[in-house]
Amino acid sequence: MTRLSLLGFITFATLLTPACERDAAEQPAREIGASLSDKSAVDIEAVPAAVMDAARAARPDVAFAEAERELRTGVVYFDVGGENDAGEEIELDIMQDGDGWKVVEIQRDITFAQTPTPVRDALEAQVPGAAPDRIIESDQTDGVVIYEFFIRGDDGAETKFEVKYAGGEAEFLTEEWAH
Repeated sequence: MTRLSLLGFITFATLLTPACERDAAEQPAREIGASLSDKSAVDIEAVPAAVMDAARAARPDVAFAEAERELRTGVVYFDVGGENDAGEEIELDIMQDGDGWKVVEIQRDITFAQTPTPVRDALEAQVPGAAPDRIIESDQTDGVVIYEFFIRGDDGAETKFEVKYAGGEAEFLTEEWAH
């Protein structure tokens, strides 16, 4: 690079830096875990009726107010969420199953103290000193519960760990759970 073009580049980069910083500062904070998936928001009124029917059948106590659409491994999912009668935020993952829709997960955020002791122990054995920033309890609707632990590093990068809990036994997963 010549001196003139280098000087031009530095000037250009300097002019852009404040705008980039301003744009980053104006961006809303992303929910922990959001950087690890590719979803798009959908207006709740635009969710197909069959998806909402499946959601209401599984959790009639939830007032659904928001939705996202996701494509995972060629399969369409809708995540619909709202509050139950007790005021807890609940999200259902509903998978396209042939011509119909099937609830495959019912999720809620919990605290570390609410996490079953065997699940906490399984996490600690594999990730000593883990301090999750977010924990999702994910009922698979078949007797299996997956606990998703999101940890944000000092650099802001997120890592996810999962522990399967079934029949009172906890198992640290080395591969991401299918749903």
